[in-house]
Amino acid sequence: MIFNNIFSQSNLNIPSNSGFFPKFFSIDEWQHFKEKELPNMNEEGNSIIQTLKLSYNHLPSHLKCCFAYCRLFPKDCKINIPYLVNIWVAQGFIKSSNSEQSLQDRGLKYFKDLSWRSFFQEVEENALGNLWSCKMHDLMHDLAAQVAGDEIILLNSDAKRVEKNTRHLSIDFKVESWQKVASCLPNVSKMRTFTSLDWSKKHDIKEVECEEIFSKLGHVRVLSLRGWGIKRVPRSIDKLKHIRLLSLSDNKGIEILPDSIIKLQNLQALFLINCEGLKRLPKHIKKLVNLQTLELHGCVSLTHMPRGIGQLTSLKNLSLFMVAKRSGGLGELRDLNKLGGSLEIMNLRYVKNPASEFKAANLKEKQHLRFLRLSWKLGDPYDNNSDSGPDDGENDEEMSLEELRPHLNLKWLIVFGCGRLMFPSWISSLTNLVKLRIDNCKKCQHFPPLDRFPSLKTLGIYNSTDLEYIESGINCDNALLFPSLEELWLSNCPNLKGWRRDTSTPQLLQFHCLDYLEIMSCPNLTSMPLIPSVQKLVLKNASKKSLEDILKMKISVSQSTSSCASISPSQLTSLHIENIEDLEVLPEELLTNLISLRQLYIRYCPRITKVSSALQHLTSLEHLVFLACEELDLSDSEDHSDMPWQYLRSLQELQLRTLNKLASLPKGLQHVPTLRRLLIESCPNLISLPEWIGSLTALQAFGIRECPQLSERCKSKMGADWPKIAHVPNIDIERGWIQVDGIYKL
Repeated sequence: MIFNNIFSQSNLNIPSNSGFFPKFFSIDEWQHFKEKELPNMNEEGNSIIQTLKLSYNHLPSHLKCCFAYCRLFPKDCKINIPYLVNIWVAQGFIKSSNSEQSLQDRGLKYFKDLSWRSFFQEVEENALGNLWSCKMHDLMHDLAAQVAGDEIILLNSDAKRVEKNTRHLSIDFKVESWQKVASCLPNVSKMRTFTSLDWSKKHDIKEVECEEIFSKLGHVRVLSLRGWGIKRVPRSIDKLKHIRLLSLSDNKGIEILPDSIIKLQNLQALFLINCEGLKRLPKHIKKLVNLQTLELHGCVSLTHMPRGIGQLTSLKNLSLFMVAKRSGGLGELRDLNKLGGSLEIMNLRYVKNPASEFKAANLKEKQHLRFLRLSWKLGDPYDNNSDSGPDDGENDEEMSLEELRPHLNLKWLIVFGCGRLMFPSWISSLTNLVKLRIDNCKKCQHFPPLDRFPSLKTLGIYNSTDLEYIESGINCDNALLFPSLEELWLSNCPNLKGWRRDTSTPQLLQFHCLDYLEIMSCPNLTSMPLIPSVQKLVLKNASKKSLEDILKMKISVSQSTSSCASISPSQLTSLHIENIEDLEVLPEELLTNLISLRQLYIRYCPRITKVSSALQHLTSLEHLVFLACEELDLSDSEDHSDMPWQYLRSLQELQLRTLNKLASLPKGLQHVPTLRRLLIESCPNLISLPEWIGSLTALQAFGIRECPQLSERCKSKMGADWPKIAHVPNIDIERGWIQVDGIYKL
């Protein structure tokens, strides 16, 4: 790049591959820079920050204030992009002359411009493909601090006093009391931003302190008291006349909001995320005529939505709509056609006249919605270990969703807790659907053809206790079996036998793009389409036969006459086996072709006694974990069962955890020169280390947890086994490792 070439010609010590240099100057601008500004920089000996300031100086004015405002976030903080855009809007930084373009959309354009210029990095999208989070390089953060000056301050625990000209303030330490904060603030009456970032620690702000905050911050536009432990919001909140964004999220003790909040006529965004105790919203919320965002995710105690909320036609984001127990109220959604992003409709079991009330919701006109969750009862559909919360009686009546037809732009649909579900005709018309989850629809015995979704990438079917076959098998075109499906979850479907009732030609069925398959608590599942492309397979709470059948589905591809027969079964790179109670020996014949397997996890298999003979085929294995296998003994034996370990030529990490019968490390480990990490945990009968462990010269990390006798022998410079491991750079005794993606690291 020209930028890097120029700096290489100067005497400034800036790495050319730093990754955050701007990339937006024209040739003429670079020529001006080289002739006019570069000589001055060399003469003055400016630092890298002063050099980078040039990129800021050449920003358009509307981007300068947006970038400088990011001074409010601490270094290495993961910044939520939608929230960042919302506070830019609240401060009036976003301008748009296009009446058809929302300020939020314009703000996203600003963010993309700054990101393209490398002012942000590590930009990530959410599951729907929308911009979600980012970070700032430390040097860019320093630049933001420099250009912001005293006007925008990040207050940490070391700060003593804020300057009088400070207008935007964020607090990055635990707020024990308002007085501690107030002592640093000479005058907050002109403050435009007041926010706290230390959400992970519990605060406890009293009502009288809240009243003082509200009385002193009369000109604030952005106020976040997230996680401050507020139990009661005082009526004096109406003193915040100019506020545009208010966050009271993560204050679980708040039960009601004072009616005085409706006097905040400028309020554009109200965040009440995870206010679990909140029971009701202000009765006359319809008077907040400028409200565009109402975030209620996690407000599970809400009993209803206030009458008239449907008159807030400017609402663009309403994350939760709670159906009232007696009066329903779905008609309030009729005219909210600007709603975008995510919408969860909860407690649909209270709807008295489904056909008319579902139609009144008018979901088909909400073209900007991307995520829709239809829930008949409370509960967390993302917690696979949980049922669904209180039922108020199981509904055995068949429920039709025909009148809840969403717009075709929908990308993610969750149906949760509908006992006897009648699938609507529109389900297969959602051609843009990317994710589909059907959860706690216990009375369904089969679903309609689900394989017509051309864009579907993720499918999850959970807690369907009566489900026997996912599809009836009638009029199903094998060529169209989920052409884009990449991830499939089948969980807690105890009566599930197979994919289709018609199994006359099972070998013709296969998933063409499936990469991840997880099957949990489906003990009777024996028939599935072929899975030639699966790289990660997770099998939990199953039987030995299920394990064998699923692995056969993988291996049989090589014997198939289908068009994908040439695909090697060795694509499988990760295999998780968990809670298979009747598994005694790993089926060696089914592992012979898994030559690309890199991760093998065997957990909670109480009867398994032997695995070593199967290991010889896993020549690409890098991570091997044994956990809570009570009968498994990997110790040396006379039948040389330890020798297959020598074929693990790529093994880098071994975890031996809660193996009661393990009395010695397998002798074959000395023939694994690639081993870099070894963790031993809760193996009470392993009391010493072998002499040969000193030959593992590649070993970089060694950890022992909850092995009292072995820990004593491995004490630094004192234990009897210390000389055997003294060569290992990182030794951790009892303190524990950090788990990352199932892998423990020092």
